[in-house]
Amino acid sequence: MIWAWIAGAVAVLILAVVQSKIKICLSFVHMEQNDEIRIDVRSLFGLIRYRYIVPMLRFHGWLEGLELKSEKTNPNNGDFQGESKRKIDFDKIKKAIDNFRILLNNCFKFNQWFRRLLSHFHCTELNWKTSAGIGDAAETAVVVGTLWGLKTSLLGYIFRTIRLETRPELQVMPVFNQNVFMTEGICRLHIRLWHLVVAGLQLLFRILKIKGGLRAWKKVLLRT
Repeated sequence: MIWAWIAGAVAVLILAVVQSKIKICLSFVHMEQNDEIRIDVRSLFGLIRYRYIVPMLRFHGWLEGLELKSEKTNPNNGDFQGESKRKIDFDKIKKAIDNFRILLNNCFKFNQWFRRLLSHFHCTELNWKTSAGIGDAAETAVVVGTLWGLKTSLLGYIFRTIRLETRPELQVMPVFNQNVFMTEGICRLHIRLWHLVVAGLQLLFRILKIKGGLRAWKKVLLRT
């Protein structure tokens, strides 16, 4: 009898775990020389936490590319887990695109799988503010209108798949007689662990449907 109770308790625990939510908070800031991108991930009712921060972004031109510094910390105790600096230039972008094409070609209907995965994400908060000005009032008005169009088009495309459960707060404010561009935002998402597990198994099945697919994915992922 006691084994039945233990089995029942284990089953309830497993069910609670797979039904738990993985919560993701993405925030970004660009104000003059201050840049920061932060990603916080929480899972298993807050027992597992992960934080990834990019505190520096510097664009050195099309030849030298983009320099970024990233940090990993443990949000549970604030321990610093590592720091890295890297440059993203044209060659690295081209290599990343080539690798992505290899992954696509070695997975059965990857786009279909990806859209189905995104459909399980829920957005519970979206706040995106931008201030822009290029000196001339008339030209600033044109820039502001263009930014509005870009924001609405981008978010409209994204939320065709991701479930939006809140009203987005979007702002584009003109700054006249100044040459300035500042933007900041925050987005909160969640997905149930069960959907990620199923998506992972489906992805593996789609890769195995292509001859040599698993070998190609291993080769790309191990060298990146």
